[in-house]
Amino acid sequence: MSVRFLTAFLKSSGENGIVMIESGGEQKTVLVDRKALMALGSPPRADETRLQENVRLLCDIAEAKLLNSLALGQSIRISEADVTNWKRHH
Repeated sequence: MSVRFLTAFLKSSGENGIVMIESGGEQKTVLVDRKALMALGSPPRADETRLQENVRLLCDIAEAKLLNSLALGQSIRISEADVTNWKRHH
């Protein structure tokens, strides 16, 4: 199963990033929490640029969650721990 990136944006509140993907003909929403955005690089930032620079990595994490059945329903959550674990193992 592969995912296709559709769009990504930071919520107006600035608390979460949103990545929209398509998988298996269905659209899925990937919610990226603020701490996950900050864990993506150094210095820690949770902004639109950091989100856009890391779309591929976030899609890869979301795809892994789908493959491991960790994402039930329409939305997938990516936490700081998910980013840290991904970086450690890839």
